[in-house]
Amino acid sequence: MTFFFLVAFAYFVGAIPFGLLFGQIFADVDVREFGSGNFGATNVNRVLGRKLGAFTLMADVLKGLLPVLLAQILLQDNLQAAWVGAAAFIGHIFPIYLRFSGGKGVATAFGVILPTAFWSGVIGLVVWVLVVRISKVSALGALVASITIPITAYFLADDWRVAMILLGMMILVVYRHKENIERLKVGTEV
Repeated sequence: MTFFFLVAFAYFVGAIPFGLLFGQIFADVDVREFGSGNFGATNVNRVLGRKLGAFTLMADVLKGLLPVLLAQILLQDNLQAAWVGAAAFIGHIFPIYLRFSGGKGVATAFGVILPTAFWSGVIGLVVWVLVVRISKVSALGALVASITIPITAYFLADDWRVAMILLGMMILVVYRHKENIERLKVGTEV
């Protein structure tokens, strides 16, 4: 019963659109009307500045991280905690509060990965930073890290089933970047 409660709790927490809320509360702006049209940290940073972008990033990471940590404490099972994290991630991508039209899930996925497959998360972060530094394109960093994370999790995680959950999440991250991929193909992605 605790597992199912945590899954539901994680979904509803994951569905909170912090970037949208921060834009409306602190700048009276719907960030979906500007830039990429997304309410994630990258677009909030572009539209509203680094401070609100950083707050959005932190909030999106925490909404993946905190439900997983809670599940690990209460359930003492990393596989079940990974499923709880996946629910938070799904909440971010398909939020009930916004008629299931959500974000790309990168920051929330990172929050899930850190406590469930720590070294894969660290490697994914390093890959993301390197790719972004070289290319200056955040979406490209997210895509390359999304490919790296499930591979490293398979070899580094204690349970291959956790790696499969992360693989499913990363497939969704790549899918949510389909417009970015199209822009990358034609060289218009920034």
